[in-house]
Amino acid sequence: MLEDFKCRCCGACCRIEDGIVRVSDAEISRIAAFLGMGESDFIANETDVAPDRKGLVLKSRADGACAYLTEDNLCRINPVKPDKCRTFPFEWTNPDSANVCPGLALVSGQGS
Repeated sequence: MLEDFKCRCCGACCRIEDGIVRVSDAEISRIAAFLGMGESDFIANETDVAPDRKGLVLKSRADGACAYLTEDNLCRINPVKPDKCRTFPFEWTNPDSANVCPGLALVSGQGS
């Protein structure tokens, strides 16, 4: 059924309250280069220390959404977005993912 999943580009997965997107060193390099920034500037301005203090996470906007979510629900860094974003929902989900993602709800039988 997951092979029938189609992203609706609604941005719901990018607005999960208290959602965090960890970034690896390789992802930091890729995103910084894409944005035309040095890695140290990217780290200083675009990341926070993870809540568990074990790495870095992308900053969120004041409303809790990912800082890279555009007004039309697209990812500003889509070509280089982190693996966590790239692999959802095919390689991982949370127990409530179908409640958050309308496209996932449809293929899991929870949506209309």
